[in-house]
Amino acid sequence: MTFIDSHSHLILKEFDNDRDNVIQQALSNGITHIVQSCDNLDEIEKNLILTKKYGNLYSSVGIHPHEAKLWTDVSYDTIIKYTKEEKVIAIGETGLDFYYNHSPQDIQLKVFREQIKIANEASLPLIIHTRDAFKETIKILKEEKIKHGGVFHCYTGDLDIAKEALKLGFYISWSGIITFKKAFDLREVAKNIPLKNTLIETDCPFLTPLPHRGERNEPKYVKYVAEELAKIHNVSVDKVGEITSENTKILFGIK
Repeated sequence: MTFIDSHSHLILKEFDNDRDNVIQQALSNGITHIVQSCDNLDEIEKNLILTKKYGNLYSSVGIHPHEAKLWTDVSYDTIIKYTKEEKVIAIGETGLDFYYNHSPQDIQLKVFREQIKIANEASLPLIIHTRDAFKETIKILKEEKIKHGGVFHCYTGDLDIAKEALKLGFYISWSGIITFKKAFDLREVAKNIPLKNTLIETDCPFLTPLPHRGERNEPKYVKYVAEELAKIHNVSVDKVGEITSENTKILFGIK
């Protein structure tokens, strides 16, 4: 069985003591590629150092909605510059988070639009984070005429929004949340999203799937997300790994 973890945060402090071992453990457990997500401009260089150390690690560049307040006049040009790096394969994670509102909503909206423009200019897909702002997210994607699709990572929305995302050329990515005992509604949404439109992720070190909930999440645990999807779609885990890996490679242009 082989899988791709399409969304991780391995440069965070939770991995400072054993980062290389975590990556080696993942590779030894059938994880063929790992996509590193970027939350702010300070993380870009750290991600690039890590991706250059490992041939099968890749990274996005962008500013998370929590960090949108850090956007400055030079942020656009800075991100554009990093899109020229070979290991940079997406813009994000970007989007809207009206649940925590760590950045003012008007600033989140502005910064989201700016990063969509970057994605269009750089011909790269978007990695979308959205919480309590699904309709607003879809509205902006339509208004800005997104050209290269992307992924709604760690999806927690309803089926109608997911279908709107698919129409815009986006994939839906499932995290360990779908393994949680009370995630009945989310599993029902997953049942109605074809595997051809699906990615899997850990979002590590967060959202650890069962049976390891409560522990630090790691890329090797993405197999539990695949196992849950296999049950939902009544297919083999191998099939889930095969389809979601191919989807991830197509979306991000990786081999």
